[in-house]
Amino acid sequence: MTINSKNRTIEMTKKFAAAAAKYGTEEYKSLQNARRDYPDFKPVVKKAAAKKDSYKGLTYEYMEKYIKSHDNEGKVLAEYESLRGKSEEAQELGAETASYGEIRKWFLKTYPAVKNFYEKRTAAIA
Repeated sequence: MTINSKNRTIEMTKKFAAAAAKYGTEEYKSLQNARRDYPDFKPVVKKAAAKKDSYKGLTYEYMEKYIKSHDNEGKVLAEYESLRGKSEEAQELGAETASYGEIRKWFLKTYPAVKNFYEKRTAAIA
């Protein structure tokens, strides 16, 4: 919990606010003390800062093109298609696709040069 004199607010996280909503908890007592000390201040829940997507542009389409141009034996493409639920085996089993985050993590682990490029680009912009 933070007292913001400029905005005249009592700021708290979502987690703190949920705990403060329960009568008798330490968070409840802290909030009540703050409200007593600052009666004209409005209690507000602070929103978490938006997480910057440092891999913007790393789409499924990009991954497929990259794999096709760098996979001479076809093994990586077969593994990618299995993760996406597009392989024959996956379709026979009715397997669903892995999440985008899981596929992106696998792709960056498989092709560390791409990961290094994105990290350098992000550092250059920051």
